[in-house]
Formats: sequence, C-alpha cells, structure tokens
Amino acid sequence: MLYRIFHWKVFKFLGNLTFSIFLLLTISTLSIVGTIIEQNQTLDYYKLKYPANTEQWNLNWVLIKNCQLDQLYTSWFFLLLMLVFAVSLIVCTFSTQLPSLKNARRWKIKKQLGQENRLGKTHINQYSTYSFSLYNLNKIGYHAFYQAGTIYGYKGIYGRLAPVFVHLSLILLLAGSVISLFSSFYIQELIPEGESFNLQNTTNAGQLSKVPSYITGRIEKFSIEYYSDLSVKQFYSSVQLYNHQSKKSNEKTISVNRPMKFEGLTIYQTDWEIYGLKIKIGNNKAVQIPTTKIASGNNRYWVASIPYANDNYLSFVLSNIEGNVGCYDQKGELIQDIRVGQFYSINHIPVEINSILTSTGLQIKQDPGVNLIYSSFVLLMLSSTISYMSFSQIWILQNTNCISISGFTNRAQIGFEEDLWTIKRIVVNNQ
Repeated sequence: MLYRIFHWKVFKFLGNLTFSIFLLLTISTLSIVGTIIEQNQTLDYYKLKYPANTEQWNLNWVLIKNCQLDQLYTSWFFLLLMLVFAVSLIVCTFSTQLPSLKNARRWKIKKQLGQENRLGKTHINQYSTYSFSLYNLNKIGYHAFYQAGTIYGYKGIYGRLAPVFVHLSLILLLAGSVISLFSSFYIQELIPEGESFNLQNTTNAGQLSKVPSYITGRIEKFSIEYYSDLSVKQFYSSVQLYNHQSKKSNEKTISVNRPMKFEGLTIYQTDWEIYGLKIKIGNNKAVQIPTTKIASGNNRYWVASIPYANDNYLSFVLSNIEGNVGCYDQKGELIQDIRVGQFYSINHIPVEINSILTSTGLQIKQDPGVNLIYSSFVLLMLSSTISYMSFSQIWILQNTNCISISGFTNRAQIGFEEDLWTIKRIVVNNQ
C-alpha cells in the first residue's frame, strides 16, 4: 500500500506544471552557460582563456573541467535533466492535458445558472419566451445539445489542443536533440579538384555514430564566380558520390547554401583554397609547386617560389584564379604579370603557368535527429496558431415562462459578446 502511495506521489510530482517549468528554466539557463563557455576545446585553450586565480574566486579552467562545463551538452547532469523533463511532459500530457481535452467535449448540462460575476463569464437577463432551437446555436458555429429543457453549446474545441501540441513538440525536440547528440557526425574535407576522397577527418561524432566507409566521392570540377572587381561572388563544386554497397551514385553541383543530399548524408560547400601552381620553366617538364597563403586585412594572397639557374628564384603572387599572376624576382620587384596558359620570356627563360591548382572545402554531416527537430518546430508553430482559438460555452435554460442565458469564454471577449447578443436578438424576435 505504501509502495503504491509513494509511486502515486512521484507520478503526481512529475506531472506538476510548476515542476516542468522549473526544469525548462534550468535547462535554458544551462544552455546559456554552454553558449557563453566554448565547448569541446583543448585543455590548453581553457587554461589560456580562463586562468586560475588563487587570490579570488573566478570562472577558471579548474572549475570548468570539474563541472564538465566544457562538455555541457553531453554531461551526465544535463542529459538527466533532459530525461526527467521529457518524462514530466509525458506524464503531464496524459494525466492533465488529454483528460482536460476529453472533459471539454462532455455535455455540461446545468439545472441552474449561477449569478456570480467572474472574468470571462457573461450573463444575460431572462426573456419571456418559449421559442429557441438548437439550430440557432448551430448557425453561429456552436455544437449544441439539449436535455430536459436545458441547451448546452460549445465551439472552439480545437483551441484546447494547443497545450497537447506544445508538449508533443517539446518531446519531439528533446528526442531529436538526444538522437543528434549520440548519432550524428561532422566531417571537414579539403579536396583538390579532380581527386577522389573517403569520409574521414571527423571533427565531431556522437558515441553511437558510425561513419560509412563504403561511400566514396570525387570532385569533378571546381569553379569560382567573381564580381566585376574580382571579389568572390560564389564558388561551386561538382561532387560525385558513390555507394559501393547499394551501387547507387549521384552527382550535383553544390554551392554555399545549396547542399547535396545522398544516402543520409548532407554535403555543404564551406571554403576553397589554392594549394599550388603547375608551371613549366624552360624545356623542363611541368612541375607542381606549393603555395603559401598570406592574409592582409580582408584580402588573401597565395605565394609560390621556384629556383632556377645560379641560385636565383622566381616568386609568383596571386589573389584569385581568374586574374593575372604577378611574377617577382628575388629582390621582390615585379617582373611581369602572367596569364595562365601563355608563354613568357623572363630573364631569357621561357615560363608558362599551366594551371592554378585549387581545392574545395566540404562539410559532410549525418544528423538522424534533425527531422524530429524540424517536426517539433512545425508542431510548435501550429500550436501557437490554434492557441488563439477561443473556447466558448453557452447555457440556455428554458423554464415555464422565460429563457435564461449564460456563457463563458477563455479569450476573445468581444467576439463572445457578439454571439450572446446574436442569441438575444433571436430570442427577442421570436417573442
């Protein structure tokens, strides 16, 4: 008996609305902390940014590590809070919201109409008539019922679904977040044009995630679209993916904000890079020389150098893949601007830049919980919309010499008053 009483108290406590709100505020507060404190960084990063001060208390790396604030969203206490909150929402939904919705659909026939003046309740005085039908209530949108001289009508029952949808959307959001946390992975790749690649270089992965080794890809082509001033407008990668198990393949040209989807993977265009020049000097074969990126303000430059006779060398500087390549001597003086694919004679030596070697930056991710998260947002928007529907109730008592009218609504007072006055006009006209 005591066992049942204990479980009932726990069940009732979990379904308490105040407890659910407290859990939601706690989770929101921890999420703010996780936004302020950078997550999943190295220990040296936290030691440098949050040094320990022995003279006074402060937010330091020791506190961050001991309280798992550097991995807040995967910490045991945050996951426990999410679990308890989900259970609380489920209990509250089945113990409070669904019974409340079922109760709203029941007939609430009254033998007497109270005269107390409460917010949301309106009374109309009695009218000397005997003529009133259910059809009159149906015309203004009410579901009407009659029993023993009493009429009961209600409308806007769908507005009572809003709390149920809110709870369901939060449950889906929590479920999707946990699935994403444990089953998703993110991969960053920098792939040269024309090269094949496997799924590797994982930057973040859940404990239950599995990177498919049977999927490979290839960058068929990379191109950049420029504005008239040669600033980058957009860049494109033609990506080909192949599943060695199902023998399925797909090819698509992606760009920023236009990803590619394949076998549960989403491939985003993130960045690009110039990693080298293919150049021919004299009668020698063309060689590839690496470039070094140099940042100057908001501008990026790539520099490559190649030696030739008598320990001399030439340097090549470029800022894009469309314009000229500046050729400089060892003193740093500009010799000539070179176009790709054309021969030039520099210091009596034939020089030709065959091509600029580029690589494209891709982010490849798999997130099985994202559909649940998006569904929760749709449900939340739907619940916000239907929550504006007012739930109204009307009672009409027909006595031997008069009719008494009373009503109640939870919102939209003016519209409800119009319904009552419509009923009044019907009653008066039928006298």
